Amino acid sequence: MRIIIVSGTLEALSPITHFGDEKTGSSPILRTLSVYEPSINDIIDLPVLSGNAIRGMLRRLLITDLLQRLEFTNTSTKLHHCLYTGGVLESSSDAYGTIDLNLKNRVRESLPPLALFGTAIGNQMIQGCLRVEFAFPVCRERLAYLPPELANDPRAQKPAREFTSIVFKTRRDDLRAERDEDEQAVQMKVDYEAFIPGTLFTHRFVLTYPNELELSCFARLLELWREQPYVGGKLASGHGLLRIQYDYPHTPDAYLRHLTNNKTQIVQLLTELGEKLGA
Repeated sequence: MRIIIVSGTLEALSPITHFGDEKTGSSPILRTLSVYEPSINDIIDLPVLSGNAIRGMLRRLLITDLLQRLEFTNTSTKLHHCLYTGGVLESSSDAYGTIDLNLKNRVRESLPPLALFGTAIGNQMIQGCLRVEFAFPVCRERLAYLPPELANDPRAQKPAREFTSIVFKTRRDDLRAERDEDEQAVQMKVDYEAFIPGTLFTHRFVLTYPNELELSCFARLLELWREQPYVGGKLASGHGLLRIQYDYPHTPDAYLRHLTNNKTQIVQLLTELGEKLGA
């Protein structure tokens, strides 16, 4: 019974895009977070990678790996949401206020990915034990919050905006046969903000009171991320490649044995959940 903090770094090996909610016309900009900057005693907007974006991507990796190992394909729409997005909290006149503790315990014991990330099953919430924090760039604005080994990194002496740039692309119209002779080709310049290769981020996971199976499951999660080391958007066009480094002593062996030894029972539980949730 303990709280485990897993600290590490993420280094951009290609441009990273992670757009915010700001409306900027045709030029999306990076997500920013208002933070206090001690050196100037003021609040600034710092470009960051949100914990929610990292969490959602990692959840999809782990759930996809789970279903492939179980050879389970019979996922209804609601079961898909339950596994991949955290479910949709519902209530009904006959079930409202009724908590099935036995079902919640079975889900936690049999499905460690849901014990990590949590979910909603009908009107019941299963709280996950994994917290995914924001990833902050190593930069001058964060110098007061960096550990000693990173405070000496030369990137910690540069302002955050030196690690961002505008990326330009052109979308071409190649359908010449469908244009009249005097009709001009339609081309569009696309530009957006991105973190540059070489940007270094500090990042932490926090596991709140995990058991040994959940610790092993988290090890599998890190393993999957290292196999597909990406974050952010535009991955298909060469963005988001990372060098991932975390200090984590556990292995995925116990979790993988659990899936192998209990495959039949876990598949039965997933089938039961699908029937309970409906279409």
